[in-house]
Amino acid sequence: MLGEVMGDYSGKITSVKVLPFDSTGQGVKYEVTQVGEFRGRLSCKGMGSNYVQVAADGTSTTKFYGIFTTPDGETLLMESGGMGVPLGSGRVKFRTTVTLKSSAAKLAWVNTAPIAFEGE
Repeated sequence: MLGEVMGDYSGKITSVKVLPFDSTGQGVKYEVTQVGEFRGRLSCKGMGSNYVQVAADGTSTTKFYGIFTTPDGETLLMESGGMGVPLGSGRVKFRTTVTLKSSAAKLAWVNTAPIAFEGE
């Protein structure tokens, strides 16, 4: 483990949109919009869009942009990027690095916190 566990994330996909193919036709791009909640040291709810490009071998790269709000009404902007590896049966294991930004004084620690995220 690299550091402390900040919490858990649970989300629900609200839409999926297939994006235009590139000229090589090798792989698929899509946008996944979701709503979710973080619980733990950082507690907040929000939404965002994940832009995924799946290669012909099933691996993928991803970029996520989201906006979250704490129970106190403070705003967090999230950006993440990483990759996914297929596990079979439609499941994917993914790992990303995350950048959080907030102008709230009590959340200033997130502006410099290195964050990694993994899941299925």
